[in-house]
Amino acid sequence: MVQDEQRIINLLSEPLKIAGFDLIEVKVSTQNAKKTIQLYIDSPNGIRIDDCVTVNQITKNIFGKTNHQYKDYVLEVSSPGIFRKLKTPDHFKSSTGKRIKVHLEKKIEGLMTVTGDLQKCNEETICIQPDTNSSDIIIPYSLISRANLEPLLKF
Repeated sequence: MVQDEQRIINLLSEPLKIAGFDLIEVKVSTQNAKKTIQLYIDSPNGIRIDDCVTVNQITKNIFGKTNHQYKDYVLEVSSPGIFRKLKTPDHFKSSTGKRIKVHLEKKIEGLMTVTGDLQKCNEETICIQPDTNSSDIIIPYSLISRANLEPLLKF
C-alpha cells in the first residue's frame, strides 16, 4: 500500500499544485473487497466542496490517461480538517505562527510531546514556543514521529 501511496503522490502532486491545491496525504486501502483511494487536499483559501469535485476530476483524468490500475478504486477527496497532519518542511512552513502538537521519537528537554506555537522552521528543524511558557524548543525533523495542527477550540 505504501508503494501505491507514493506512486499516487508522485503522479498527482505537481498537477494539483498547478491547479492551486496541495496534496497533503494519500491513503490507499482495501476493506471487504472495496478498494479506496483517499486524497487529502488543502489550499491557502481552505477547501470547499467545489474544490473536492475539481480535484476528483483532475485525478480521474490523470488516472484514465496513465494508470489504469486504479480504475476499480473508489476515489474520495476531502480537506485534512482543522487538525491536519504536518509531514513535510513545506507543511510546517505554511503553519508558522499556528499552534501545533508534535510527538517525538525521543525526549527533548524531558518531553515526548510538545504543544505550542510554531515560531519558525527551516529544512532541518522547527522552533516551538511551548504552551508551558518555557523557552523555545528546537526540534530536528528526524526526531518527529508525527505532528499536526492543534488549534484551541472555544465553545
